[in-house]
Amino acid sequence: MVDPLEKEQWYLLSNTSEVHSSINLPNNFTYKGRGVTISIVDNGIDIDHEDLSDNVGYGNYSYLPNDYNFSDSDHGTSVAGIIAAAEGNGLGGRGIAPKSTIISFNAMKVPATKNIADALIRGIDKVDISNNSWGDFNGWGEPLHLKKEIENSLKIGTETGRSGKGIVYIFSAGNGALIDSNGTPFDNVNYSGLVNNKYTLPICAVDNTGAKTSYSETGATLLVCAPSKGAVKDFGIATTDVSGNYGYNNKDKSTDYSNKNYTKFFGGTSAAAPMVTGVVALLLEANTDLSWRDVRKILAESARKNDTLDADWLKNGAGLWVNHNYGFGLVDAKKAVDLALNWKNLPPGRSIALEKNVGITIPDNEINGIVSTINATEDMNVEFVDIYFDAPDHPKVGDLEIILTSPSGTKSILSELHNQTLGVFRYKNWRFGSIRHLGESARGDWKLIVNDRRKDSIGTFVKWKLEVHGY
Repeated sequence: MVDPLEKEQWYLLSNTSEVHSSINLPNNFTYKGRGVTISIVDNGIDIDHEDLSDNVGYGNYSYLPNDYNFSDSDHGTSVAGIIAAAEGNGLGGRGIAPKSTIISFNAMKVPATKNIADALIRGIDKVDISNNSWGDFNGWGEPLHLKKEIENSLKIGTETGRSGKGIVYIFSAGNGALIDSNGTPFDNVNYSGLVNNKYTLPICAVDNTGAKTSYSETGATLLVCAPSKGAVKDFGIATTDVSGNYGYNNKDKSTDYSNKNYTKFFGGTSAAAPMVTGVVALLLEANTDLSWRDVRKILAESARKNDTLDADWLKNGAGLWVNHNYGFGLVDAKKAVDLALNWKNLPPGRSIALEKNVGITIPDNEINGIVSTINATEDMNVEFVDIYFDAPDHPKVGDLEIILTSPSGTKSILSELHNQTLGVFRYKNWRFGSIRHLGESARGDWKLIVNDRRKDSIGTFVKWKLEVHGY
């Protein structure tokens, strides 16, 4: 039976007459996400929805003090439909993993740190993937540390979830890519502790042409992108909506669709993240032995180079194309599954940590500031890099441009000249991250370049620490 919204799902597979950015998910694909359980940490799911109910598992949990009606949950319901809407039932569209199991944790109804930390490891004995289509409550160019309770949950989930193979934590990269009238940006994924760490997989968004959406944040920790709604209204994301008159179709008449149980105009990196979650469900069905680290590397190696004329593309030292706007490119479902089928699991992970005291005043308003070098003598394959930067007395983090260069010559822009709303936060042993050096060798000189790009604010580059994670 044909699903009526399937013709609106341009982002699943490009047709021959009108090519759009797509996740390259063939029709009648062998893998459907069977046996894979996905927790959706959001504002809840309409668990009785006609196109979702067959795939809703046991263990849905509410963080509200009283019994909660899960039907009051527009955002989570739309996220869920992208992943797991039923296929071929004559209703709505099809999910990317239409045979997967979804569980709702409505922590974002009461987004206290303890609730989020709990939701990330709730059901740890059965959850394979955790979808998080939300971001830090920072915004506007201010750095916000990863809360210790949340970091502990991510660590537990990746180390002990899935019988030690690790829960795969998919996160929206963020919708804060605003710029002012002079073209100066505000946000970057590296100012958010949720998506600049080694545990989470940050997902960016492209429009129907494959170009970066105006809202999608840039940065050195982006893994891959997926399609979402851009400037052209007709190319939104068709998915489930809260049943009846309680969802987006009732709140926003611009998204009106004749069947109130669905919307055709969902968007944001909130929509891009569940697309990748759906693809990961296909990978885990195809190869149940994959660790979360294997999944991350497969997604990077199988991604397609999109927006090929963008000037930021470069090949890193391992031969992978990477871009501060797109990570390793556009997620490719078929190629990722093909790679997963014959994948040799990564060896156990290990880390090295090296520190350098600097103690130099950063030259004010200079394009050529301070270059500090750390030499790594141990040879290992890089998966992720943490950079702890300490300049606690500099009053304007938005003035600082901070760039890491690996021994292979690959640059990671960790902080760029940007605007701040409050201007009260500091880079006090701030942890930046980068995945751009994936597959490179750690051996050799790592250089950190620090420039102050605006006048009148002076501070001291005290020290920095390099942590390389890999095998």
